[in-house]
Amino acid sequence: MKRVPLVLATLLMPTGGTFAQAPVPCQARIELMQHDQLLTVTGHCRSLLPTAARYRYQLLVVRQSPSGRSQSTQGGEFDLAPQQEVRLSEVRVSVLGRDQYRALLLVIDQQGRVVARDSAEQKTTSH
Repeated sequence: MKRVPLVLATLLMPTGGTFAQAPVPCQARIELMQHDQLLTVTGHCRSLLPTAARYRYQLLVVRQSPSGRSQSTQGGEFDLAPQQEVRLSEVRVSVLGRDQYRALLLVIDQQGRVVARDSAEQKTTSH
């Protein structure tokens, strides 16, 4: 049986459902900022729980340009205090021509379940 990478499997998972879901423990957020020829992608996570928790994250940034495709993946573990917001990771990429950027942030609990996610997309047209 083939294993599908976590990021790909999560992208293909349907959203919504008819079964009961546990309360959301945190909120993931991607921030995109472009300044001149530089795009900064920052991943954030905010606790929605009254107790501290430990998570892992994965931040995937994909750049599609006329000359090809490149990607950057960052990840790690972090502790989140009650009602705290943390900056998880920051990726900076050069903006070249007519590029399209996609970012995906996953927050994963200690049991390996994706508990929060966010995605963002930006098209650029620099000269």
